[in-house]
Amino acid sequence: MTMNERTITVLYSTQSGRAKACARRSSRLLRSKYPSLVIRGNCSFDEFGVTRFLSLGSSDHGTKPVQNESDCKTENPHLLLLFVSTTGDGEHTTSISQTWSAMLSKSLSPTLFANVPFALFALGDRAYGDAFCAAGRKLAARLVQLGADPVCQLGYGDDGSAGGVLGDLDGWLVDTFYRVVDGLHVDEKEDKSGEMERLTDGRREVLYSVEILERAAAANAGAVQLDNDLEIHEWQKPEFSQQYAKYFQHSCPDTAYQYNDRFIRLNGRSNRKADQIDVSHNITAKKPPLLGRVMDNDRLTSEEWMQNTRHLRIRVDDQMGKTLSSLQEENNIPSNSLPYQAGDVATILPSNPISLVSKFVSVLPPSVRSLADAKIRIKRIRSQLSSIHHPWPEECTLRGLLTHCVDIQSLPEREDLYALSAYCNLDHVSGKDQSEKLISLSETSGAALYTDYIIRNKRNWVDLFYDFDSLFYEEVAESDACEGHSEKTLLSISSLLSILPSISPRHFSIASAPSFIQMKREPSTKGFDLELCVAVVEGTTPLGRIYRGCCSTYLASIKPCAEDKKDNSVTNLSNLVRLWITPGSFHKLPLNLSTDSITFPKQSYFQTPILCVGAGTGIAPLRALIFEREAQISLHLDRRNLECEGDKTEAHKQHPDNILVFGCRKRLMDYYYGIEWDSLSEARRLRLVPAFSRDQEHKLYVQRALREMDEGSFIAQHILERHGAVYIAGGSKMARAVKDEIIEALGVVLDSGESGAKKLLNKMKRKGLFSIEAWS
Repeated sequence: MTMNERTITVLYSTQSGRAKACARRSSRLLRSKYPSLVIRGNCSFDEFGVTRFLSLGSSDHGTKPVQNESDCKTENPHLLLLFVSTTGDGEHTTSISQTWSAMLSKSLSPTLFANVPFALFALGDRAYGDAFCAAGRKLAARLVQLGADPVCQLGYGDDGSAGGVLGDLDGWLVDTFYRVVDGLHVDEKEDKSGEMERLTDGRREVLYSVEILERAAAANAGAVQLDNDLEIHEWQKPEFSQQYAKYFQHSCPDTAYQYNDRFIRLNGRSNRKADQIDVSHNITAKKPPLLGRVMDNDRLTSEEWMQNTRHLRIRVDDQMGKTLSSLQEENNIPSNSLPYQAGDVATILPSNPISLVSKFVSVLPPSVRSLADAKIRIKRIRSQLSSIHHPWPEECTLRGLLTHCVDIQSLPEREDLYALSAYCNLDHVSGKDQSEKLISLSETSGAALYTDYIIRNKRNWVDLFYDFDSLFYEEVAESDACEGHSEKTLLSISSLLSILPSISPRHFSIASAPSFIQMKREPSTKGFDLELCVAVVEGTTPLGRIYRGCCSTYLASIKPCAEDKKDNSVTNLSNLVRLWITPGSFHKLPLNLSTDSITFPKQSYFQTPILCVGAGTGIAPLRALIFEREAQISLHLDRRNLECEGDKTEAHKQHPDNILVFGCRKRLMDYYYGIEWDSLSEARRLRLVPAFSRDQEHKLYVQRALREMDEGSFIAQHILERHGAVYIAGGSKMARAVKDEIIEALGVVLDSGESGAKKLLNKMKRKGLFSIEAWS
């Protein structure tokens, strides 16, 4: 391996943010240990761009002009440092989906990455057996197939280890990766104490400049009451809406659907091949969010039950920033009459509660606090561009930004604590001790303390500022306060914006079937409806601290449109939700009707029966799949003016088209959509196998219920004899257990045993007949 420049490009794929945190930490430690080393990137694979990534091994790559000023669009990277998370059943995350799809192309040359050395740190959880770090291992293997050169052994970060993935990362860096960098003959910073030198200036990296445009102390950016008794948020105000729309579009998923003015789904970017997409050079390809009004927001669980799970119906009938960018003429082709497919995902941008924002403002330095409602202009410092932070709205108020853009409810990362340590005011009686405490929490030796203080007790940014009061301590002269700064002020608005994380959108499987929804839709209704099943996250820490989920609490708090205001003539601005819609895991749902579909009685309506296995809110996408097939049956019968008579459904008693194995705790408490399942079951259109884990002395889970169906013969008959599809949704451990049951059952029947069963499932997976949507 030869290297002409001492440059490392850092890329990551992440779902929950852990790989991004690893990339961020590694970059900081490398910069500190090797000051002459050039660190570039710090962006996701898809942000880096498919075309640029696939051209890294080209000898002429270094001569290509940079089309974007961002750090993550780097020229001639000599060493790739990659951080790869695993999600679901050993799958890649969405932040690498386009790149990975392109890398699987059979047309790629085996020498594509011949000039590219790489090191890879994979993240996962050993509790998931063979799926542990599967995505990272698959990426490393594919890179080697395409000629790339692994410069060291793969690193593995285990969520379940004592120090977590960051503890494993630190060990891998010291024991393995630093030796690679030493081979580059990079000058190492002298460190007589054995600890990293802590340069305050290095911690105070300011990425933005802030200009005060207008002081408006009376403004309230959280929500403003209008004369018509409706509320309007700052991102909805005409003076700010375009700025917020530009900001929100940075959060647009790469595969988000696009719609025309009539909300007909278009044949746009999400339907193009992965190697045709290069998001790094085309931010205008990302769209501002759709706007949906909450029409229904009902509790699904019993009022006496500990879990508050909501059913929401959202009507999508508008979009932010309509004039920001327009679709290319070639894309203005309707791809389907349906606005989305069964099993698709709604990606939602939440806001923080006004009360929490006010609490956070109260623990900011007085000079910053006094400007919370002033109109400000934010400019990104060109020389300090970083993909870790995408640009804030160019014009807004600090309170509005904290409400709609900053994730003050998230748990600060260890790197955040390190950065904040530079802003503890040493004039405060505890300033020095608090600064050292923050640094200690950020280091490997303090991993256990960080886990106990931040992770176990769910301390968010508001809690952190309350506990470390030297962060907002200042002695401000009256004249200085008017300007928003003083020599004693360490934490300014600019530095605050350089540290605080932005709100990431949350993903929810859509619980409604588009064909079924369209059948009930009034022809004059603008837009389309979708439904969600959302479990509100709330609990108590070991110390009695109450914590809540950001997006689930936000959705649960929205008041639906009043019954007399659900028509399109009235726009209630207070219940608008910002969202995108992206393809889900079950996009190949078999909908082909049986060839004897007009002959009654018959054994089945569809050529392919489906088995749906889910627990808890995993029922959401499965509900969409089942009712999409029900809608197809209804449409089929309507076209032929046929009716479902008793003798026609009798044949389904033994072989129904749809089978549902659903698990929850108690029938009377959290049996989501139980009335619907019981009704379909009574009509013999659904074979229902419930698993109520707490309704009997011995707990019953879905994997056991599936195992015992038809005295243990069901799985093999469904897959091998009926050639049925299998869809699993819910928690990762449940999904793994169900998959293991299927492999074991097939292994008993197949001559090739469990290895043959795994090959069969992989074949079904490629055809879309076996799919898992799982989350931790």
